Amino acid sequence: MSSTQEGRALMSLVELQAREAIRRLISLYGQLLDDLRLEEWGHLFTEDAIWRIPLVTFEGRAAIVEGVGAMEPAEPGRTKHLSLDPVIDFESATRARVWTDQIALQCPAETWTVVAAGRYYDVVEFDGTAWRFVSREADVRWPPGSAGLAGLVPVPAR
Repeated sequence: MSSTQEGRALMSLVELQAREAIRRLISLYGQLLDDLRLEEWGHLFTEDAIWRIPLVTFEGRAAIVEGVGAMEPAEPGRTKHLSLDPVIDFESATRARVWTDQIALQCPAETWTVVAAGRYYDVVEFDGTAWRFVSREADVRWPPGSAGLAGLVPVPAR
């Protein structure tokens, strides 16, 4: 194998590791939030991150933890944030855009109900130790067909 081929193989391995770490970040987002492990959940974001849904924006890790935490039921296990396979596009070795369809379920009594469905438009960065959300924008519609977020980067076709 030539050094050029070895370099491409190495880059492929690095990219695969980064993709898996970003998938883990997305999974941890829902699982830690559903378990109300808000302190740990907050570390999924950069210090100056932005979290946004229609009509609500939180800026900074502390504001995100406080604001989103206040939206969650008081008891763990009453909400499930489900994420489908993400589309990941790298802008550099340490920055990527990610699009993930999602559904949120709640079980306030005995039956699970869909309470939100939409798509996350994320920017994530590797800070030398972990991939973290720089921005997490959820285009969810209440009710379906209502106005969503403006200015989102569309999912790439390729």
